[in-house]
Amino acid sequence: MAGTIHDSVAESDQTKWRAGEPEFSGASQWLPHALPVPRLSGITGQQLDELLTAGPGGLGTPFIATDAMKNWSCMQWSFDWLKETYGHVMVRTAASIESTVHMRGLLADYIDYIRSGTDPRQSVPANFEYIDPESRQPASPPVIEAEGPQYLVAWDLEDIEDITHHFHQPYFMEGRNLLDCLDPVTKRGLLNKHTWIFVGPRHSLSQLHNDHDHVHSYLGQVIGRKKVILFSPAQAELVAAVDAFGFTEDGSGIDPRNPDLSRYPNFYEALAFECTLTPGDLLFLPAAWLHCAFGLTAGISVSKDSVDQFNFGRWFQSMAVANLPKLASRIVQHRAFRAEPFAPAWARQVREHPAAFAALARFYRP
Repeated sequence: MAGTIHDSVAESDQTKWRAGEPEFSGASQWLPHALPVPRLSGITGQQLDELLTAGPGGLGTPFIATDAMKNWSCMQWSFDWLKETYGHVMVRTAASIESTVHMRGLLADYIDYIRSGTDPRQSVPANFEYIDPESRQPASPPVIEAEGPQYLVAWDLEDIEDITHHFHQPYFMEGRNLLDCLDPVTKRGLLNKHTWIFVGPRHSLSQLHNDHDHVHSYLGQVIGRKKVILFSPAQAELVAAVDAFGFTEDGSGIDPRNPDLSRYPNFYEALAFECTLTPGDLLFLPAAWLHCAFGLTAGISVSKDSVDQFNFGRWFQSMAVANLPKLASRIVQHRAFRAEPFAPAWARQVREHPAAFAALARFYRP
């Protein structure tokens, strides 16, 4: 790794991203005031500590690890392989990460949709049906215009856990991720909460948000190119509305492509980073960093969350207070917690009490 972490960040402060650089070919810069995300390799534990405590308020600095995914088997994936191996799996898609326009169908039909060559914003996957996002029952086509094309933005991996063995925590998080200390049953029960695969067409959209429970996370690009814009949580109020726990409120974030300066007049004062991910790039996001992502091409990304000494306090507060009803509901309903001796007595009692179960079930639906 050339230079120090602080040298890399200082160089980023002085060198604005330029359209036409080889790794960003075909994508122009969207925010003239944004800094390029540092691209690093050979990251040591000490250097990671510096990155996670740098920046405004000591809340970290995002970075791209260029050498983290080189031995991961997910780098051998293709759309053909995904269709042949998991094409029979039923998936749920949405027009964006916050959209109420949801659909359901087979992964094979979805892969055909994103590779059709037509503008995905002008169509929907063949043989898919609209569903209500809450009840997940069939629904009528929406009367509102969708925010973007149908996006497999949060693939439920409960029944295909084997696919998650193709990607891992990056080498610099080995031995420091506290989530790895969970017992196997608890890890299975929380799998869908901390492990993600994103599959989408060109123009797929994830609005500005920060990740749940103050976890660190990464976005590893397997196929295609993705534009990502990020903002420091220390200045979140300049670009989004956040709740008492520091989480962005749905629909409150700014569109960095067309910022509403009447709503966020100090937008250009916020520390922003911008990058384009290409296959093999792993973007690491310190806890609570706000980010939005745009598919420049059809693509696949993978992600896992992590907790270490720098975000444990905020993660624990979120789990114990902000998300306690959702966590309790998951324990009541998830099959991993139904078998003896793991099922607590109170969970069985709730399942057997119709009113209590209905009240809790609204926070989580398996």
